Amino acid sequence: MELRLKKRYEQLVRTHMQVGNSVAAGVKSILNNDEAFNQTQAAWRFFNNDACSLQELSQPLLKAAHELSETECDNFILMLHDWSTLGYNAHKSKKDTYNVFKACVGYDLQSSLAVSDRHGGPLALVAMNLKTKDETLSNYGENLEGLTHLEELSKRIGWIESQNFNKPLVHIVDREASSVAFMRTFKSKNWLIRENDNNIVNDGISEKKIKDIAKNLSFSQARIVEYKGIPANQQIAETEIIITRPAKQKRKGPEGKRLSIVIKGEPVKARLIVSRVIDNLGNELSIWYLLSNMHDVPAATLALWYYWRWSVENYFKLMKSAGMQLESWQQTTGLAIARRLLVASMACVSVWRIAHATGPKAGELRRVLVRLSGRQMKRKVEFTYNALLAGLWALLAMQDMLNNYNIEEIKSLLKDAVEEMGLV
Repeated sequence: MELRLKKRYEQLVRTHMQVGNSVAAGVKSILNNDEAFNQTQAAWRFFNNDACSLQELSQPLLKAAHELSETECDNFILMLHDWSTLGYNAHKSKKDTYNVFKACVGYDLQSSLAVSDRHGGPLALVAMNLKTKDETLSNYGENLEGLTHLEELSKRIGWIESQNFNKPLVHIVDREASSVAFMRTFKSKNWLIRENDNNIVNDGISEKKIKDIAKNLSFSQARIVEYKGIPANQQIAETEIIITRPAKQKRKGPEGKRLSIVIKGEPVKARLIVSRVIDNLGNELSIWYLLSNMHDVPAATLALWYYWRWSVENYFKLMKSAGMQLESWQQTTGLAIARRLLVASMACVSVWRIAHATGPKAGELRRVLVRLSGRQMKRKVEFTYNALLAGLWALLAMQDMLNNYNIEEIKSLLKDAVEEMGLV
């Protein structure tokens, strides 16, 4: 990327270090010699510039993932994969949206997020696809048209594995990856997948539903977790299972009808880990059936890693209603949205760095940012990512103010403002 565009990129990342408003979701202007309208025009040109490829814009994110994985991870890098719809039902200017599902017109966002195996916090977005009506936009490859979610995910994981991270990757996916074909494809890679309770596997004696196998397992206390804001007990049980069922590939035939192609394959040996969350009275609040091909990691640790899968949900939340108001962005093409997504994701990396910092001044910085955000934290909660984001914008605005006005000018402006408010 040429120097001019690189400088504009850095400025745009800075302008995304803030919590947006749904009715004012545009790129914020900063206090410098450029007029606000000029900054808006510059942002528009950047997000619609063919020289700003998704591959180029993802390089700072990939670099951050490599750097942070060295300092924030112990033995593994958790790679969380998930999908999220972007709804733009009322945005008539976007001509490349489509019916992602019945009630949602917009795009399909597919993301892979690197997460620490030490504390479960997000590190950086590594890969991203945005599916529009016409094409699938990607930061890692081409020729993704017509692929199912899992077929595309297989390509994405292959690319991520080729990036030579300094630690082994563990690919964590929700129930959409409950596919024996997927497990067979990545038998040599580390995976942790939530399984459907009605799927049939072999427990070494006979074929049974997973939920029926779980009924006969002995559970042990693993840890106290938070469930919907309240403390709860996480209990763990495990056993070895074998998956022998054939894969079923679903395709649309020439007439548009969905066809199911049966593909036989070798048995898959895996660990079944059942994670059960109960309250203090023994009532079951939640239960997960997890499959993994990792045999040298304790079951309780694998269950904790899946619990940390909510980091990717928090990323989507930070990008959407709790942060940058992604679904109110006014860019008129999926490509412009995708470019801005990568810029905004780099701003998230800055916030996550602050959140995970352990230096002597890290705690004080977080306290100041929360105070500047004006947010009220729950009891015993030090910060939230969106509070840090809001506080960071206020702190950066102070820096811009000090760079453009001297202390006496600032005092004079403050005096005028206080007088106008009738407080003196």
